Amino acid sequence: MRRIGVIPALCVLACLASGCGTDEGVLARVGEVDVEVATFQAHLVAATDEPWQGVTDAVASRLLDQFLDQEIVLVAAGRESQTVPPTAPVARSTRVRRLLDELCGPPPAADDDEVDAGVAAAQSVERPARARVRQMLLDTLEEAEAARLELDEGADFEELSRRVSRAPNAGGGGDLGLLTEGGLPKNLDEVIFALSAGEISEAVPGPSGYHIFQVLEVFPPGSPPREEVEPEVRRRLGEIAARGHASECVRRLAGEVGVTVVQEQLWFRYEGRYAEVIHAS
Repeated sequence: MRRIGVIPALCVLACLASGCGTDEGVLARVGEVDVEVATFQAHLVAATDEPWQGVTDAVASRLLDQFLDQEIVLVAAGRESQTVPPTAPVARSTRVRRLLDELCGPPPAADDDEVDAGVAAAQSVERPARARVRQMLLDTLEEAEAARLELDEGADFEELSRRVSRAPNAGGGGDLGLLTEGGLPKNLDEVIFALSAGEISEAVPGPSGYHIFQVLEVFPPGSPPREEVEPEVRRRLGEIAARGHASECVRRLAGEVGVTVVQEQLWFRYEGRYAEVIHAS
């Protein structure tokens, strides 16, 4: 049988220095590959950023399931697991995702009926009014009134904001992006949402000085349009489908290669997916 290498020398030194020594023995077998106890303990340290002895039973069980899922894919793909160190969980996950695509193919596209149902659910929630807004912030009422006079005389709001405003976004012309009614202090909220697109407020006192707002666009309250919510619905359904597709593929591959967890080598209570032996088909 092949064995997955224990851990790099640097990780051993780091663990010894911090008192997080590892144990010996085989924790699981995936196909013809032995997964050593120390290998998974090193993975726990890398994945949780804490000594493996302090990882709870629930977290250790979940991470063992994920680790064995990855080993199943690597073994099924005929790749040497040693090239994907257990102490590099992000690199392992990236490698496994690529191999899953090769082994399992793309997940099914979202069903149109599911998309319609998701869009209908999103549109059933009415949202408050929103407005796209710029601002400038001045220290005193006199400074704010002087800036407001310049605007009345035809000054460009963005240029004036860059020149006189002390707001953090002054360099961007005072752009506040899209604001939602009810999300600001009441006096500021009332001023902004009383304006129509293109209008500019008078000086408004706030916690940090005096504000002048320019409303660029107003979106009334109501249900969001389909073209706005459908991309997010499709993205969410796609993620769900991809997770289900990957899980089903890993279950199939596990049945092909075989998985055995050596329970007596575990130092935690394991109740994961591989508690029962899976014999190779």
